[in-house]
Amino acid sequence: MTREDWRGLWRITLALSAVALFVVVVGVATVTAGDSSYGRIVDQLQAEYRATPQPMYGAGLLGELTVAVLRPAGVSKVKFTILKDLDARDRPNRDFDRVVQTAVESKWHRLVVRLAPLERQWTYVYAQPDGKQVRLLIVNRDHGDAFVAEVRVDPDKLSAFIDNPEILGIRIASTS
Repeated sequence: MTREDWRGLWRITLALSAVALFVVVVGVATVTAGDSSYGRIVDQLQAEYRATPQPMYGAGLLGELTVAVLRPAGVSKVKFTILKDLDARDRPNRDFDRVVQTAVESKWHRLVVRLAPLERQWTYVYAQPDGKQVRLLIVNRDHGDAFVAEVRVDPDKLSAFIDNPEILGIRIASTS
């Protein structure tokens, strides 16, 4: 790979990291029953692993409003749940994969699947078109904690953000 290819890859990684960090910092914890895949994953993890949702203490409403108004990097809607203390005793590692695979509807297309059961880490990223936007469903488990998110992104605005990463006129990456 050339130096320019590495820079482009670095910019994409930085932009996606910034979006993920923004989503986590904002703290949208509202679980909406509108999407059955998102809700089913959260419900099944709570039921089968006795996981408890991490309380956000009102940050969900503020975060949802912030994303709706600012639309950072083309993100127009976001919801996520952090689940703590997944009880995996006496469960084979493939059970987590089964829970996710059975909860996700067929309309979602897999983009990324990373399974590392020996390290107790699983990551799934699904996508589906939503008009001019794309919805992403992200499921991540690391040891005893899980993160489930659904994000709606405008690909054109995300691309523009990657080319010029700034939020509210504040540049978040250097061009060097």
